[in-house]
Amino acid sequence: MLTLSSFIGGVKNVWANKFLVGLMFLFKLVFSLVLLSPLYVMFSASFARNVKASNFLTWFDLSLLIDFVYYWRKTLSIYFLMFILVCGMVILAFIFLSGGFWGILRDEVKKRVKNSRMERFFGYCGKYFWGMFKISLFMIILYFIAVFVFLFLLIVFNQVVGKGSLWEITSWRMGAKFLIAVILFFLVNMIGDYLRIFFIENYGERFLKVVGKTFKFLLTNLLRTLSLYYFLSVILAIAILVYLGLTKVMNAMPQTGLFIFLIFLTQQIFVVFSSFYRLVYYSSQLVLFDKISLKETRAFFKA
Repeated sequence: MLTLSSFIGGVKNVWANKFLVGLMFLFKLVFSLVLLSPLYVMFSASFARNVKASNFLTWFDLSLLIDFVYYWRKTLSIYFLMFILVCGMVILAFIFLSGGFWGILRDEVKKRVKNSRMERFFGYCGKYFWGMFKISLFMIILYFIAVFVFLFLLIVFNQVVGKGSLWEITSWRMGAKFLIAVILFFLVNMIGDYLRIFFIENYGERFLKVVGKTFKFLLTNLLRTLSLYYFLSVILAIAILVYLGLTKVMNAMPQTGLFIFLIFLTQQIFVVFSSFYRLVYYSSQLVLFDKISLKETRAFFKA
């Protein structure tokens, strides 16, 4: 089965390049600390003056949020601006690093052995940055298109089955709308991944030509590419449910030092897993692309 073999090959390639997982984890850790440390200090300072703060972790009181905003009313705008700047830095940094992730995994699929991996990684980061940046801008356009398509589909859906109540959060209508959104936006994410694959494989070609090749490939191999992407997504959803289940079980434990340690350990394991699995997405699709391209090449020569 092409989907399963691509997934297994993707896992093997990431496992053979475990340093990529460490880089992804380090990236998340550094920018989380940069982004959340000021907010933690602000909450600590404001809640230390509020006798209700001890109840914040067990129940929500809107007055706490009001007190927080009032206490930091003069500097909150500065943090908001810093938040935007840091988010922009995170996006640019990830675009820069993504060239290295895709490049190394492509080399693994092609079985290319060159100089040291770290040297190649940062070489690919610089080499592919501008192309990855253009793909990110193009993805914004695709997301806007997806939003409008989703709104159109909602109108059609409401006319066919009825609008229902806005408060029916658990109804089948809400489930169907959520499923439409997931299918649509996952499709956009998949297009972005194959744009990056074709950009690397056809490095140096004009961007619009790369876009054309990508859509041609996806249209002719839509079932296989979608099967792999949603297979990966189902496994990820199961992993998230397992993580939420473990968290719920541990929340029922006595809140001792062991409890805090287990919560922290579980969270870090999940962060490492999410870093690993993001790279599995990349690697599996590279393997699938290589297998399909090899079959098409063989079929061409036989003809």
